[in-house]
Amino acid sequence: MPASAKAGWSFVGAGTIATELMVEAIRAIGHSPLWVVSQNKIDAANFAQDLGIPHSTTDVDRALQDPSVGFAYISARLKRRPHYISAAAGARKHILCDGPISDNSRSAKTLVTLCNQAGASLAVNQPLRASTIHQTMRRLISDGDIGTVRSIVLLRGGPYHGPLTRRARDADEGGGIYLDVSVEDIDLARFLTAAEPLEVTATSAPFDAAPSQLAYTVRLSNGCLFQAYESFSTADIESMVMVAGDRGALIAQGTMNGRASGTLLRRTDGKSELVPVREHDFQVSTVKDFVNTRSREASWLSGGSDSVTALLVVEAMMISAKRRRAVPING
Repeated sequence: MPASAKAGWSFVGAGTIATELMVEAIRAIGHSPLWVVSQNKIDAANFAQDLGIPHSTTDVDRALQDPSVGFAYISARLKRRPHYISAAAGARKHILCDGPISDNSRSAKTLVTLCNQAGASLAVNQPLRASTIHQTMRRLISDGDIGTVRSIVLLRGGPYHGPLTRRARDADEGGGIYLDVSVEDIDLARFLTAAEPLEVTATSAPFDAAPSQLAYTVRLSNGCLFQAYESFSTADIESMVMVAGDRGALIAQGTMNGRASGTLLRRTDGKSELVPVREHDFQVSTVKDFVNTRSREASWLSGGSDSVTALLVVEAMMISAKRRRAVPING
């Protein structure tokens, strides 16, 4: 971020408890939440009052034109995110948005281009990347701790739970398993391996546009396979992320399904050992890196282009599940 950027923030979307946590994280790094924007005037005013934010409005342009505002945090519903990202980019504000940034790759590409042309940073709040355990896994993989990566296996399941909301009428509309879960898991696989998806084979149950269970295999550019099972229809199960190499494996358990903790095991020579990991505050870590990073390449955060890639894979998965064949990922 440019050193001259103002330290004020506009919050676009005021429904979730996660947004409240972001308010506190922003204050923790010395910045100031200044505006709340919501389509509902009363909701915006109540959120601002509850969190001690001085201004509220239904007019996003009014909030973004405040010269004290340098940043926008967008937690609006998925269908509204492109509109708000476009408005923030037009006002040349740096943007931190809940993911994905759109419900399709074409729109997401347009948003990335718009932000680049405006000189506005666009980062995506992906809690799985912010996990200390997942960051430790990435570092160990990069250091060659388990040798050459051959396989990634991810397992997560349980009844669907949208984000916690302040009011019943704000209940999450949901984007289905593809947009609510798969985009996160695809982004995590890319984050851990620094590899790009080339081809996907998927199957779903039921076989329609809105499945509740999904299994897929993605062939990655580093030669390894990423396999995932995701479900909204099972009992809650302990999540697992396993990255296996030719000299060992790393196994994270309990780090998915919205949980902030878990365990990390290293498996080598037929023995398992616990890898000690010091936890940190996800929200503070995300905001701090977003604000302090001047170059996107130096950041662990997910960017707009990462969201585009995840959406491209999801779209290929949908085709694969319908046609029951492997589908190449065309960027």
